[in-house]
Amino acid sequence: MQLTGVSRIVNNQSTQSFSSQEAASVSNGYNCSYNSMYSAAVPGRSGDILFNQLMASMPTAIAMVDRQMRYVAISQPWQDHYSDSQISENLLGVCHDQLFPNLSDRWHENAEASLAGTLDIWELETCLSLSDGSIEWVKWVVKPWKTETGAIAGLILSLEAITESKQLKDTLQLTQLAMDRAADAVLWITLDGRLCYVNDTACRLLGYSRAELLKLKIYDIDPDLSPTIWSVQCEDIRHKGSLTFESRHSCRHGIICPVEVNVNYLEVKPSDINIKVNTAIQTGDRHSPTLPLLCWFARDISERQAASSVITESRDQLEAVLNAVPGLVSWVSSDLRYLGVNQHLANAYGVPTHQFIGKEVGFLQTSPEFNQFVYAFFDSNNWTSSREIIANVKGEPRTYLIVAQKYHRGAAAVFVGLDITERRNMEIALRLSEEQETRRRSELEAALVQLQRTQTQLVQTEKMSSLGQLVAGIAHEINNPVNFIFGNLGHGYKYIEDLLRLVDLYKQYYPETPPEIEEEMEEIGYDFIKIDLPKMFESMQVGAERIRDVVRSLRVFTRLDEAQMKAANIHEGLDSTLLILQNRLQAKGGRGSIKLVKTYGDLPLIECYPGQLNQVFMNLITYHIDRLEMAMVGSDRIAHPTLSVTTTIVESKDKKGVMISIADNGLSLSPEDFQQVFEPLLATPTCGQRTALGLSIAHHLVLEKHGGEIACVSPPQGGLEFRIYIPLKCN
Repeated sequence: MQLTGVSRIVNNQSTQSFSSQEAASVSNGYNCSYNSMYSAAVPGRSGDILFNQLMASMPTAIAMVDRQMRYVAISQPWQDHYSDSQISENLLGVCHDQLFPNLSDRWHENAEASLAGTLDIWELETCLSLSDGSIEWVKWVVKPWKTETGAIAGLILSLEAITESKQLKDTLQLTQLAMDRAADAVLWITLDGRLCYVNDTACRLLGYSRAELLKLKIYDIDPDLSPTIWSVQCEDIRHKGSLTFESRHSCRHGIICPVEVNVNYLEVKPSDINIKVNTAIQTGDRHSPTLPLLCWFARDISERQAASSVITESRDQLEAVLNAVPGLVSWVSSDLRYLGVNQHLANAYGVPTHQFIGKEVGFLQTSPEFNQFVYAFFDSNNWTSSREIIANVKGEPRTYLIVAQKYHRGAAAVFVGLDITERRNMEIALRLSEEQETRRRSELEAALVQLQRTQTQLVQTEKMSSLGQLVAGIAHEINNPVNFIFGNLGHGYKYIEDLLRLVDLYKQYYPETPPEIEEEMEEIGYDFIKIDLPKMFESMQVGAERIRDVVRSLRVFTRLDEAQMKAANIHEGLDSTLLILQNRLQAKGGRGSIKLVKTYGDLPLIECYPGQLNQVFMNLITYHIDRLEMAMVGSDRIAHPTLSVTTTIVESKDKKGVMISIADNGLSLSPEDFQQVFEPLLATPTCGQRTALGLSIAHHLVLEKHGGEIACVSPPQGGLEFRIYIPLKCN
């Protein structure tokens, strides 16, 4: 809809005046016709006909309201476009607020000001919700109408739909904003080279203000252009439509900035479109520039050229490095064609480097293995790979280590081949030498292990011999005074009994004891001494016997006088060992005692080294006690730690001897500890007290000194048992 024609009609009619009768009819009734309202304006009744024809043919939406905002006249477009059947089919007499209930406060304020005579004509854009549910932007043009006396009787309302123009205006504003804030410099240039528009980026890039740039021509800022060259270039651009090239722009203070230019030829006539951008307003010129125009986009490529220069320099450096590599280097695309090779590879095959580019891999037919490696590498998902291949170089087979690396997202790969022929020959010779050296080393290691074991055993034997001599000397020194004490305890006990009997006899015949003697007897506690003194001698007798048994056990354990193989009682050795370790079985240090269970069979005397067997018993029993002490602490402690010693006779067709079993009910050994239980340097220590060297020595003494057997059993449910088999007669 066009608002111009309607506004003109209303303005012309507003100069007329209504009669007082017609004004009264407008105020008192709502069914008055359009003709009666304008009867005073047009002489005769012919005015009614003209007014009806005018309102019927009026192409715009226009209406008249009285001071109470009730419709007194409407045009047909207003009736068709803005009426609401739910309110009334005929809008005459309907209140304006019923038809438009959501108008803004500003609209109502302006309407009140017009009715009050303080505001003549005013315009306002609002958004309306129509009866069909659609949304429409409209432009209101409002002016008061007056009676013939000059009193304001109401308002003339005109509506123009501006939805499309408003959307187009918003689009143009966004386009203009995008152009002004574009990252590239934008210049609009006429065919004579004059700048008619520049954006903010162009001002920043060239260092000029917008007013300064609009006074220049394109060849003022591009030193490569002149008026003649510009004319030729304009013709070229017009012929091609657009053109992209690199150029230079001269900035303020003489700085030259390299740019990439994209220029488009705009040959649009103003009459071809309804809306045009008025560049004259933007540029400050009085007239819009004459089309066609050249739209010139310039992008600063200073950083890109600097980066390109660095890349070129780096490429030259890389080429120099690759040519210096003493290996065969090649670049291959995923379509299995050479992208390039280094000088060393070209020299190796006598082919210039440029002849490799674009050729298929394998065109030289010198290494099928390399060809297969390249094919397989591009077929796989691996980004790196390596393989040894054999290639014929100058008619001689050579061995190369090929290392491959993909790049460009797998579209190409670089292959580096290092000549390892001499190294391969050296490796073969070295492998043969290593095999011989390995055999010698194994022999030496076995001999060293045997030597270490022998040395360890000799050291342990020497220690035990020294310890035995020390224990024997101590036992001998203890034995003499103990024998003296033990031999005189009986005489002393008899003497005391005689003296006590003498005192009793004296008291019998002399019952009247002098007071001095009576006091002394009470002072020394004669009655208590008479009762306790025999008990004291009995305790001394038990202690002396205990010391004598310990000394005897020490002498039996050391067996210094039995270093040769002889018939011996196994039970004596076990008992002497258990007696020496008796203190470790007793409760101490916050832990309970260890229960000892001995189950001895009826064993004959066996031929053995008694001292060495006692050492075996000592090492094994000590190991069991350490395990039980460890099992008696922690969250998994056992309730009743028990050490069991069992002896039985073993008879079969191929062997006859005795079996000694030493077991505990502690935790079972782990598979790792079980496998190395007899290893002298690898076995796990128990409780951090000692290593398992004693188990290794026991294993050696049983197997090699007595020709027996020793086995370790540790069931999963717990416990550990050592089973020792000693033949009755040892060879």
